[in-house]
Amino acid sequence: MIGIFRAELLKLRRSLVVLVLAVPPVMIFLLSVLTRLTGNGPDLWLVQSMATSAVWAYFLLPMTATGMTALLAQLEHSTGMWSHILALPPAKWTIFAAKCVLALLLMAVASGLAWASIFAAGHTANLLAPDHALQGPVPYWDAAKLLAKMFAASILLIAVQLAIALRYASFALPISIGVGGTFVAVAATSSQYGAYFPWLLPVNMLASEPERAQFALTYGVAGGFIVLAVLTIWFARRDWK
Repeated sequence: MIGIFRAELLKLRRSLVVLVLAVPPVMIFLLSVLTRLTGNGPDLWLVQSMATSAVWAYFLLPMTATGMTALLAQLEHSTGMWSHILALPPAKWTIFAAKCVLALLLMAVASGLAWASIFAAGHTANLLAPDHALQGPVPYWDAAKLLAKMFAASILLIAVQLAIALRYASFALPISIGVGGTFVAVAATSSQYGAYFPWLLPVNMLASEPERAQFALTYGVAGGFIVLAVLTIWFARRDWK
């Protein structure tokens, strides 16, 4: 399993994974700095970090998951290597399990970069525009906990996107579903069924009702690992010829 995981990491060197990881935090940084320079943003560090985290959860996190899972699947789809890889000695399920672990690991890294960009942007804006400097204590730990919960709640979303990307060779299909789901989430926010929509689970960590946030967290984690387990078993038994 370690060898397979190492091979997956080596394959990423020839992909656009670095670009997919770098774009969201750069967008967060630029948006936050420009907002602060205009003086239109919140005055408190805590409010600023929560507002930026909401942008991450609503839009950037789902889009990053969409692009990341599509890239992981295309490493084999684009080269037609599934039949060769699955004919190798390691058990088939370990190959798909490695994909699942790698997808979660990369999204965890993306969440960490988002956390760093929030505070890098705030401190940079304070230096460039001291008249509009953010006030109050800097919520490093509070923001870390919030983004960690958003990542955990997004496991179901990541699993769904990975399953679609692995099942279909077309790069356009998982991207279209990911983009569509992200925009449908905006309209479904106030719906009573929004609590079950995978694309809305991360932003539900900001819900004013603690029960809704806890449900989204439990549903996202439990549902996500169930889907990951099912896709690992199903794809390991599927004929890839």
